[in-house]
Amino acid sequence: MKYGFTGWFIKFAFAKTAFDFVEKEIPEIDIPSYKKRVLNEYKAIVLRTPAVGRLKENMFVMTMYAGAFLIALYKEAGGKLIDDKLKGLVRASAYCPLMVKAKKGKNAFTEKEIENRTRQAKWSRDHIDEYPMNWFYYFETVPGKEEYYITHKQCGICKLTKQEHCEEITKYLCMMDYYTFEMQGAVLDRTKTLGYGDEECNFHLMSKQRADEIGFKRSPDAK
Repeated sequence: MKYGFTGWFIKFAFAKTAFDFVEKEIPEIDIPSYKKRVLNEYKAIVLRTPAVGRLKENMFVMTMYAGAFLIALYKEAGGKLIDDKLKGLVRASAYCPLMVKAKKGKNAFTEKEIENRTRQAKWSRDHIDEYPMNWFYYFETVPGKEEYYITHKQCGICKLTKQEHCEEITKYLCMMDYYTFEMQGAVLDRTKTLGYGDEECNFHLMSKQRADEIGFKRSPDAK
């Protein structure tokens, strides 16, 4: 991937929130040194990771850069970012002010959003040989309802953590999906996740109104 505007934007969006979290939760870390190491490693990860297409074609481009930044934070923490601290970092990063602002007023169920996801899902399958680090997935709507399914057969974040030899954190990074969809007015239920070693990710998305209509209750096996 290139370290251009998208690389800079993700750093700009996440850095303050992430470093403030680490400084508070892991006070023994030398923050000035940690910041330098993280930013250097983030750029290195970006540059050694194969491209997954252009943002116009693939909404997951931004996700890949975000994954690279979170991986750099983890790798440079010297084993101190684990379990609840890592969960907390992922959540704090997802709800950082710039990301909240970017998602404000967005609706995951508009006609434009549905058309975009339908087109990009097909694009991902048609171009997986060209961009092997990319996601490979299917998108299916429920006609006339604010509800749809996304089935991932391959995941770029899983491929990225494998590349970076830190597959143990994949399941934590997967939690960001719940937060990003929530900010777009969507409820997510998912019982299979590639990051947990399952054969697929079975996203079931619905609006809050649709969830109320069908009496939705989150699965006890949700991941």
